[in-house]
Amino acid sequence: MTKVFIVAAERSGDDLGAGLIKVLRQQDKTLLIEGIGGGAMRHMGVISQMDIQGLSILGFVEGLKHYPMILRKVRECCDCIIQSRSEAVVLIDSWGFMIRVAKRLQKLGYKGQIIKYVAPQVWAMRAGRSKILARHVDLLLSIQPMDAPFFEPHGLDTIYVGNPIFDTDYRSGDADKIRKCVGNDRDAVLSIWFGSRPSEISQLAGDFIKVVKQLKAQNPNLSVVSAVAQSVRADVETALDKASVHNDITLFDEVSKKDVMAASTAALACSGTVTTQLASAGVPTIVAYRLNGLTFWAAKKLFKPSYISIVNIAAEAPLMPEFIQDAATPVNLAKALNEYLGNFESRENASKALLGQTDKMGAGTGQYANEKAASAILTALNF
Repeated sequence: MTKVFIVAAERSGDDLGAGLIKVLRQQDKTLLIEGIGGGAMRHMGVISQMDIQGLSILGFVEGLKHYPMILRKVRECCDCIIQSRSEAVVLIDSWGFMIRVAKRLQKLGYKGQIIKYVAPQVWAMRAGRSKILARHVDLLLSIQPMDAPFFEPHGLDTIYVGNPIFDTDYRSGDADKIRKCVGNDRDAVLSIWFGSRPSEISQLAGDFIKVVKQLKAQNPNLSVVSAVAQSVRADVETALDKASVHNDITLFDEVSKKDVMAASTAALACSGTVTTQLASAGVPTIVAYRLNGLTFWAAKKLFKPSYISIVNIAAEAPLMPEFIQDAATPVNLAKALNEYLGNFESRENASKALLGQTDKMGAGTGQYANEKAASAILTALNF
């Protein structure tokens, strides 16, 4: 029997790994799958052979602080892969961790196929990474149409499979379910998306909570909700307790994400995968992000696009207004949200623009990214 080993180092990769596992099993019921990941992969029956806690790190300075731990986890991960005797390993997203795993596997003489699922965003910054990746993996499964021209000239076989976000219908949530829970039939509902990394919670949660206080003072009937990943729920609850606003924000489990989106009049979101999901649901959204000062300085020098949200980059327009670093103040965020909460026409225009743009990108019809990725993996194994 053929065995595939799947590695995910953070929540978004864990979700992607779970979807891939499901489709791989559908396409070949004899395939054995082992891996390293989180709760989503565990739900699919793949028990992680290593604890990925602490690997969700973003930024140069943050990476340096945790460098010894990262190297220890890389060694542990590679040992698990080698011991598995798998014919292929699929490394999902997480550039910094996965490239180190790929390099070490080569050094250890791993004989299986090394497959990278999700390319580093070399079209946005650090184009030199394309050459590095080409030296250390056998196949790249790309989720962005602009990836291939950066990698193929270096001899890396690149297959565009589509963005897996658009495999899910984010317009299918049940708004009434959330509104009944918060006792709000007709007034505005604001959803808060705190982020999926502890560092994002520490950087933004305090200011997001100040925004909620401002908006609630102006409109006591406003309901505020949030769907929170289990991996950061304790961090979010600590922030809410510290600010004594637990009663002002109703937390839901992440499984209620689509329902929360459906109920949202508007949203305030930490930049990340969730912004594309919100755009796919047509939710007028204000995006915020903040990094360590040194990391932000370096990113500003290197990052090419004018926006950080994929939807805005694709549209070449701020369909989701962005407030980055020093601009992400409670006053600025509250003012921008009030434009949506208090103006029906602004909400409608924003929603239509987001739905139209994500339709162009593949939402609604689905791109079947995991199906294409699974087929490419099995083909690479000569199935």
